[in-house]
Amino acid sequence: MIFDRLENAHLYKGLHPAIDQALDYISSGMDFNKLEIGRHHVSDQLDAIIDEYETQPSDGSLYEAHRQYIDVQVILAGDEYMGVQPLVNQTPVQAYNEEKDFALYQVAGQMIHVKRGMFIIFFPTDLHMPCIGTPARKIRKLVMKARVDAKS
Repeated sequence: MIFDRLENAHLYKGLHPAIDQALDYISSGMDFNKLEIGRHHVSDQLDAIIDEYETQPSDGSLYEAHRQYIDVQVILAGDEYMGVQPLVNQTPVQAYNEEKDFALYQVAGQMIHVKRGMFIIFFPTDLHMPCIGTPARKIRKLVMKARVDAKS
C-alpha cells in the first residue's frame, strides 16, 4: 500500500507500467469533476472509474482484495476513512470471484483518513475497506484499475 498527496505522485513512477499510466493520468491536469460517473476506458492496462456515494459506518463492512488489478484511489471531493490490512493467509468469507476480481474478508485492520488531494494505491497483497465515515458525507472519487499483468 502507498498513501500520499497528489503532488508526490511522481515519486512512485517505475513501480509498475500500469501504475505509471495511472499516475500520469491523475497528474495530467484533467478536470475529473467533469467526467461522468461510471467506468472509462483509458488503455488496455487501465480503466478509470468515477464514483459518488455517501460514507457509511464500518460495522458489518468487509475488506476486499483483488488479484487482477491494482487500485489507485483518489479523493476528488470530501474525505473518508479506509481500512487497511496486509493479506497474509486470511480465509475469505466470500471466495474470490474471477469475473468481478474480488474476495471479501472479515478482519480487524487499521483506519487511514484519506482527504481531498490524496491518493492511495492498493496492491493484490493489500486488504482494503473504503467508503467509511460517520456521520455520512458525500464523496466523489476516482478509482484507477491498473492491470497487474500490464506490459510496458
